Amino acid sequence: MIAEKIEFDSLKTASEAIDSLGSNNSELMASRAIHINLIIRQAPGTDAKSLKKIYNEIGAEVAISRQAYFEEKDAITDMIIMGTVYQHREARRILLDSEHLKPYVEAISLAIQHSEEMTR
Repeated sequence: MIAEKIEFDSLKTASEAIDSLGSNNSELMASRAIHINLIIRQAPGTDAKSLKKIYNEIGAEVAISRQAYFEEKDAITDMIIMGTVYQHREARRILLDSEHLKPYVEAISLAIQHSEEMTR
């Protein structure tokens, strides 16, 4: 048995590869194969910690500063949000009713929607 690394540069190429196997539901599976990292700068630590918690619960990750993680007063942090297209969409679904985090949800969704991986 030989395992080889495979990379997909877009949802389209991932869907095509999955379709070529004769698999069903290639669009959903492709969204799990495409990973997109985002950066949000200068977020309040409490917001960053909340986003990190939600992303962790769905198997993704958000890197934040130590100060934000330990909830130090007035912490401000940059965030690197790491997840698959599917995980970003799932986070959006979970956070859609959160008025406080809505600006982050909208910014993340816009960045995902306009990323190269989605538009190729």
